Amino acid sequence: MDQLESLYRKHASAVFRFACGLCGEREAAEDLVSETFFRLVTRAPRIETATALAYLLAVARNAYLSGLRRNRREVPLTEDHPSWDPDPAARMDERARLDQVMQALQDLSEGERSALLLRVDHDLSYEDVAAALDTTVGAARVRVHRARLRLADALERKGVKDDARSDA
Repeated sequence: MDQLESLYRKHASAVFRFACGLCGEREAAEDLVSETFFRLVTRAPRIETATALAYLLAVARNAYLSGLRRNRREVPLTEDHPSWDPDPAARMDERARLDQVMQALQDLSEGERSALLLRVDHDLSYEDVAAALDTTVGAARVRVHRARLRLADALERKGVKDDARSDA
């Protein structure tokens, strides 16, 4: 249990960020993190700490895909409750931009979205991305490249300002 606790403390936030990117919803991402570590406890052989993050992200992705297959017939309920924010005026533009980026990210194919999140958000090597997605290094590079292009194009069409480019 000490190894599990250590892995959880070290990698749970990274798995959560990846899950958020896949799901687009905080609650679903939290469930996915729980499912990932549950699968680790119940199914995983002993894993090496050097490759633990890539392994956990692959488990999270597989759990996400299993959930998609299981929930194809479900329709999400809408909630008309505004979220509580102590200073909504100060965060409105930031939140609107984040929502647009998250929507554009959700419009990518699952494979491209996973590859982009693994490479950019988690700073994994292309070799680790390929291992996590069970594909070749070349295919991982192509997925990341296409995802970047499609995301940039989608955001440009929506008129979302790219702060990283505008400051250069």
